[in-house]
Amino acid sequence: MAAIAFRTGLDRTTFRPLVGWAHVQQSLGVIWTTRIGSRVMRLLFGSDLRSWLSEDVTVATALGIYDELITAAHRWEPEYRVTDMQLVRLGREGVLGLRHSGLYYPEGRLGNYAIAIPEGGSLPLAAQAILSRGRAR
Repeated sequence: MAAIAFRTGLDRTTFRPLVGWAHVQQSLGVIWTTRIGSRVMRLLFGSDLRSWLSEDVTVATALGIYDELITAAHRWEPEYRVTDMQLVRLGREGVLGLRHSGLYYPEGRLGNYAIAIPEGGSLPLAAQAILSRGRAR
């Protein structure tokens, strides 16, 4: 049995090592909160989530958000495929958030989709959280 080649990197705030699913979670947060056209030499990277934040939450808005985020995740994150996504209330303050789940492929970036692990997480959709994450560093 061969060892799994997990992707590694550094946490954007603490600079501590990240391995495997933790790295993918950070990557999804970066993809979903980066405005398209804001990265030099990678103008298509990110999603257009910010354009949806000023809209009232309707069925059409929810579907637009889902479409935008799933498309961005599938385009830029080869190790995760979203299977379920829902808008939720996070915390007692009622901050709008997004809960997602799907299949994590530890070697997806290498083209190996034989190993699939169910995973998921959540992301706050408050304008302040998106703006602070999307700020250039």
